[in-house]
Amino acid sequence: MHKVLIPYLVWSGIYLVVTQRLTAGGIVKGVLLGTSSAQMYYLLVYAQLVVLTPLLYRVLRSHRLLVYCVTPVFLLVREVAAIVGVALAQVQVLFPAWLLFYVLGLDWGKVGRAATRRCSLLPGLLVACLFLQLVSGCAWLAQGDYNMATTQLKLSSMATSAVLVVLIGLTGHRLRQLFARSHLVKLGDLSFRIYLCHILVLSVVTKVLGFVAIPLLMATVVNLAVTLVVSACVVATGATLLPRKVCEVLGFV
Repeated sequence: MHKVLIPYLVWSGIYLVVTQRLTAGGIVKGVLLGTSSAQMYYLLVYAQLVVLTPLLYRVLRSHRLLVYCVTPVFLLVREVAAIVGVALAQVQVLFPAWLLFYVLGLDWGKVGRAATRRCSLLPGLLVACLFLQLVSGCAWLAQGDYNMATTQLKLSSMATSAVLVVLIGLTGHRLRQLFARSHLVKLGDLSFRIYLCHILVLSVVTKVLGFVAIPLLMATVVNLAVTLVVSACVVATGATLLPRKVCEVLGFV
């Protein structure tokens, strides 16, 4: 919490300044609901999950199924509300929407053993979930709801992500060793810092690449790659050159 809170406030302020939303309402909403930038809300989710961790361990021991049902039920209510025309705004900032993935980590010992016994079923299950997600997205799009068609916060997306997380968790020893010797490890070490600044970098990169004639699909890939590389360079350079106190404030340590 100590590591996250100050950088959250600082970067919220930076994004509010850049997007020119320095009104009383803009500041309060940006800080309390994590709307200063597209990614900032998840730090509030993270804070909620950290605070709840001791309770989650206790409930997992006594009411394990109940914990795993929280996110599916929450997302089901959201989808039903969307079907009847009720928009539940800012639900992404509430921990129940993401609890399942955090719990998979806390409970990985039992989850991993159970998944190992049924690992042959997981690839087929992933394909089925992807198909369901595609059908669900097309159905929402046909209804004119682009947000629900593309959001991660619907049951089919949750199922796909959960199966993929389990598959990654069961990655073989050789593949883990291969990843451990790759640049992905360095990116992992920098990931929190990149997370804080990458939307700002993305806005600059998008404008610069706008002057270059690149096919649309390729432009998206180039944009993502350049944003990732530039963000990593910015935070790595900042961590090296800036005083430690400044780095702590910016979340670069």
